[in-house]
Amino acid sequence: MNISGDIWTYIWHRLPLVLLFAGGYLVYQLMTVTRLTDRFVYRAIQKSRGRTSILLFYLIASIAVLSSFIPNTIAVLTLLPVLRRLDREYAAKGGVGMTTVLMCSTLYGAAIGGMGSMIGSPANAVLFGALDLFRIAGREQITFLNWFVWSVPLVALFVLIAWCVVTRLGLTAEGRLVRIAVDELETQGEVSARQRFGLKLFWFFMIFWVGEAVAKQVIPNFSLVSPLVCLGFSAVFLFLLFGIAVPDGQDNPGPLLVPWDMVKSIPRRGVLFLFFLALLIAVVHWLDLDARVVGAVSVLFQGESSSLLLGFFMILSVIFLTEILSNTVVVAAFFTIVPALALSHGIEPLMLMMGVSLASTCAFMTPIATPTNALAFGEMRGVSLRKMVFLGAVLNVLGALLITTWFSWVIPLVY
Repeated sequence: MNISGDIWTYIWHRLPLVLLFAGGYLVYQLMTVTRLTDRFVYRAIQKSRGRTSILLFYLIASIAVLSSFIPNTIAVLTLLPVLRRLDREYAAKGGVGMTTVLMCSTLYGAAIGGMGSMIGSPANAVLFGALDLFRIAGREQITFLNWFVWSVPLVALFVLIAWCVVTRLGLTAEGRLVRIAVDELETQGEVSARQRFGLKLFWFFMIFWVGEAVAKQVIPNFSLVSPLVCLGFSAVFLFLLFGIAVPDGQDNPGPLLVPWDMVKSIPRRGVLFLFFLALLIAVVHWLDLDARVVGAVSVLFQGESSSLLLGFFMILSVIFLTEILSNTVVVAAFFTIVPALALSHGIEPLMLMMGVSLASTCAFMTPIATPTNALAFGEMRGVSLRKMVFLGAVLNVLGALLITTWFSWVIPLVY
């Protein structure tokens, strides 16, 4: 066995994913340096007329759409500077308790967006692997396009529910009515040449990676050449970022990014928190606690019960387990018991496995649930852990009800 060759084959196969995350970090720096994130949120504030409750809706909805196609960590990172600014503006108007609500709204949108497309969450990749491994009937009917038939209304309803939770339970009645003056937020004047060029590069990045994902689904054997294609795109993207001189409005043209930008705005507190999270996950896995917990929970589903009740409690268990364990570990463990369990209770295994996959993206409650949660929690000073847990727990239960409804009655209409 050629171990070295196998390793290089694996690295080459995973190269597009590595380049995606590396490019995403560059996009984060691009958005920070050009302050395009400010422009993005300003557009939302324009539509909300500065009213806090409406602003939160646009925040959740927009990041949910974004996270359907790019890693949610990247989407959240690009918004962190804006969240801090909105928090300051809200406090200046006499509002209180907005820090936690802003962070939770962003995390909710990012998690919900993972359900929006086949490429929205790593759990979906585990799902398709498990469907093939267990040869689940109906798996060949799932396509990139028909996924949207049921996922778009699901995401829309989830956004509305999350918005109601954060506005009704996270803010006071007076806080929901606080208005942030639009003219006080918008201090950058007209869109500069650098911002226009930066926005074009952002969409260039988005369109390529969405197109690359679609190509893998519709073009036979595209995965074989995908690493080369992604390398070519990354080279062009780097050149446009670091090699093209763009006017800055003061007759001092220069590239959008310079090497120093790569380190000066690293989210240090978030990265430190993420390091401790990785250490915790490693210890849990080393002690085999994750497998033991999932095994103990699976015992609860043995015996007689209605199919609807079984589905609800399984979905609820997956959601709450992902708050303390890796979601990919949880879904991988549950996928081993779902096929037989579903058949014994008269449920289509395909439907229940899709429900489990959707549930694993619902990491709403704790800062250790996902790397995205850890980064945001570490970077947003003044977040109330108690409020985060409370709001997340409520959304977890409501989400379990919604997902159970979807895999029981809506998804079967498509497959």
